[in-house]
Amino acid sequence: MRMVRFRVIKGSRLLLGIAVVALALVLCLMALRFASRGSDADAAITKGDLVQGAQEEAETASAVFASSVQAAIPQGIEIEILKPDPGGQASPDALSASENEHTDDSVAPIDLDPSGSLPPSIASPRVLIYHTHTHEAYEQAANDPYVAVEAWRTTDEAHSIVRVGAELAERLRELGIEVVHDATDHELNDLSTAYLRSEETLKSYEEPFDLYIDLHRDAYVEGVNPVAVSASGTEYAKLMLLIGKGDNFVEKPHFAENYAFARALTERLNGIEPGICRDVLVKTKRYNQHIGVYAVLIEVGNNKNTLEQALNSMPVLAAAIESVLTDTSGGAPR
Repeated sequence: MRMVRFRVIKGSRLLLGIAVVALALVLCLMALRFASRGSDADAAITKGDLVQGAQEEAETASAVFASSVQAAIPQGIEIEILKPDPGGQASPDALSASENEHTDDSVAPIDLDPSGSLPPSIASPRVLIYHTHTHEAYEQAANDPYVAVEAWRTTDEAHSIVRVGAELAERLRELGIEVVHDATDHELNDLSTAYLRSEETLKSYEEPFDLYIDLHRDAYVEGVNPVAVSASGTEYAKLMLLIGKGDNFVEKPHFAENYAFARALTERLNGIEPGICRDVLVKTKRYNQHIGVYAVLIEVGNNKNTLEQALNSMPVLAAAIESVLTDTSGGAPR
């Protein structure tokens, strides 16, 4: 049976209790229906029929649960019903389905003028780098292995996306940019609620930043995201910026500004190292990009890349970020 998971964005424990009771009632009704079917000695139920029936019941339960939860909450509280993720040790295919940003159903159309420009340059920019999916890691290297908690994931910060964030922070500091690299573990033992925890981390800072970067590692899908680009004997992990529209949220991201920044940064990256950055991806989700202007999610390679390839891309990314933030021309994307 599928598991129905839910995320409470704003609300109280009382509302959570109501939601749990509603789900319990639905599951009880399902159990009774299956029991009544099983008591009919004349019914010839094949294995395929039973599986299909279970799937249909699960879909019905999910829909009824979503409706009951939405009806029980006051206005202004946001509930998002999440699809089940593959459990256990992830195979390459399972990882692709759950993590690759091109493979789910939330890719969004762009319904604004793409010719918008950025504000004037920032004299002394402040940048925050953090990681919602803190345990994301890369392909194992024979000469530098890491201890995996599951496929392509580790709590070892020297081999996870945290190490890549530390490298980006150092390169930006070399360019005179003030950087805070927050290595807080937002995954813990529950990946599905990591964005709630990273949002709390963002809110803990009293002073705003000029750029918020949620640094991630993507998942490999053949033909969608090539592993690396080579130039002058160096292999660079490919990059991609992801911008959320927050369609199902009351408090929405600064989409127009973030999108303009992402387009400008993508252009600068490919100007420095042609082909290093894929096109900007826009999705319906929010990714905590409501926290301020500018806020972006940057994918650094995928699980088929090596850590070395990801680190190689950080000087290029740092140079492009510094160029866009301090551009006295206004940074208009072309």
